[in-house]
Amino acid sequence: MNLTRLQTFVEVVRRGTFAGAADALSFTPSAVSQQMAKLEAEIGTPLLAREGGAVQLTEAGRLLHEHALGIVDAVHRARIGLIALQAAQVKRLRIAADSVAAAAVVPRALRLLRRRLPGAELMLEETAAPEALRASRADVGVWLALAEEAHDAALAETVLVRGPILVALPSDHPLTHLAELDDEALAATPRICGDSRWRVQSLRTTLALVAAGEGYALVPAPAADPLPAGVALRPLAGAPAWELRAGRPAHDVPSVGTLAAIEALRAAAGRERRSSLTTAMLVARG
Repeated sequence: MNLTRLQTFVEVVRRGTFAGAADALSFTPSAVSQQMAKLEAEIGTPLLAREGGAVQLTEAGRLLHEHALGIVDAVHRARIGLIALQAAQVKRLRIAADSVAAAAVVPRALRLLRRRLPGAELMLEETAAPEALRASRADVGVWLALAEEAHDAALAETVLVRGPILVALPSDHPLTHLAELDDEALAATPRICGDSRWRVQSLRTTLALVAAGEGYALVPAPAADPLPAGVALRPLAGAPAWELRAGRPAHDVPSVGTLAAIEALRAAAGRERRSSLTTAMLVARG
């Protein structure tokens, strides 16, 4: 019997509907229906009876379900065991991250990775991550980019999370009483890094200048979490989007360590996203 069909069958019974099983398996409802039709054709008898929107097991379905549960569980445990075995064999994992990702996402990801790859030496380089990947100095990279920036064909990139660019203002600035800003409202306020007077690379330095009342800046939410004292964040109408991207060399077959790192970064980015959404509308005063 086909394992995918058995897994689909088990999930349909667990969820009670084809739609619920489709959500759980990341299938379409029609794909679930097709898998069930093929399984019933293979068995030679109906396994499910539809009653309203739900499904009920037939006598043959109850018999098969009892055995299918054991098969699916055994395969799942075998996969977990193999992944654990492969993870234990990972000896070194090199991560490259830009300054924002290194502060906002990587520490949480490292905590997860130390549990998933207990025998691995984890190494972090704070740098331009795509460049480090192309130079073979890193196995995995994570960095912020504007969503409009093209993806590098030499890298297999994954977007972990995205959001709109925000306006960082001094917390006592008159514009902070507005729920949303636009270019016209900001016209009278100097933009930090917007002209030749400012040659600042660090977003932390930029936010410190904002807090000092030197002007406003456009920042991605992760760069302002935690929100520095004296800075307020506001949405910008028509703002471009930022993306937190993870990547690896496209020509390499991904190792267990590389895949574990990307999943850990994804989980850490999800937590960072929730934190950033909470932070975004807050005003910190010194």
